[in-house]
Amino acid sequence: MSSSRHFVLSFFGPVVAGGVFCGFILLLWSWLERHHISPLVTMLVGGLVVGMITRRFVRNCVAVSCPFCGWKSYEIPGGGNRFACKVCGNDH
Repeated sequence: MSSSRHFVLSFFGPVVAGGVFCGFILLLWSWLERHHISPLVTMLVGGLVVGMITRRFVRNCVAVSCPFCGWKSYEIPGGGNRFACKVCGNDH
């Protein structure tokens, strides 16, 4: 995967995952109300948590191909879309 595709995935992935979670809550709306659980609070908190988990998954598990050696590079924490190769050690 290229770094630009990784950036798009890390931006839109959490948004889409949060939207899918909110759609799931819409399907369970009456069940949640019957059990005295606020669907809107569940939607807000759950959407944020699912978005954060999705972002962390993309950062730690989705690799970018290294332009120097072709192996896997992963995002540097706090690096702002910077990647470090696990084999040659170059960052890009």
